[in-house]
Amino acid sequence: MAERAQAEARFTPTDTPILELTDVHTYYGHIHALKGISMRVNQGEIVALIGGNGAGKTTTLRTVSGMMKPRHGTLIYDGRNAAGVPAHQIMQQGMSHVPEGRRIFPQLTVRENLEVGAFTVRDRALIEQRIQEGFEFFPRLRERENQLGGTMSGGEQQMLAIARALMVNPKLLLLDEPSMGLSPLFVEAIFDIIQLLNRERGTTVLLVEQNANMALGIAHRAYVLQTGEMRLSGKASDIAQDESVRKAYLGEE
Repeated sequence: MAERAQAEARFTPTDTPILELTDVHTYYGHIHALKGISMRVNQGEIVALIGGNGAGKTTTLRTVSGMMKPRHGTLIYDGRNAAGVPAHQIMQQGMSHVPEGRRIFPQLTVRENLEVGAFTVRDRALIEQRIQEGFEFFPRLRERENQLGGTMSGGEQQMLAIARALMVNPKLLLLDEPSMGLSPLFVEAIFDIIQLLNRERGTTVLLVEQNANMALGIAHRAYVLQTGEMRLSGKASDIAQDESVRKAYLGEE
């Protein structure tokens, strides 16, 4: 326990941004999905992005990770302009994106999925080291190392999707609805792992999540997105106490 406490103390959020969006506009064809959003994620933070269906949360992550190109605005990642940079290049610069729906390879084993996640890594010894680190964070995956991904439960697949994203040792981890469709037990486990990665490895996390209670409970700061526009931002604890947020997203009257 003392060792864990020391590890937790090593990694605390800084005031140095790893990601900055300024007046970003993104479109799906003629649909104006993001309408001039601005946000910041500092190194070592967990930042929650909450909002209703169609608010633009997934579009934000897709824009950040290079899957979509903004038409206007600036996007700075790790000190460099990342607006319009292809997703595979963004990944090589230390960003991992776990999309909504997990999207593991169902016909590959757990180990094979993890190896695919390390496709930019050339050192076989390093790949094996990271696989073993993933098994340490997710012991259930070690038990299912040779099992086909598609035969596992939704919670196990989510663990695999996160472990696969960690194979590139990301500076910034984007998580899109990690609790979707999971049992309460697995939801607790996934959120515990997110906190553990942040505290023990210093992994910076941008978390999109409809379970606002859980997201605000582990985040340092939060943004509230509504119909493509930022409505609120601040400390997660303050956002959780905002009356409009409590009514709209926390199920309180």
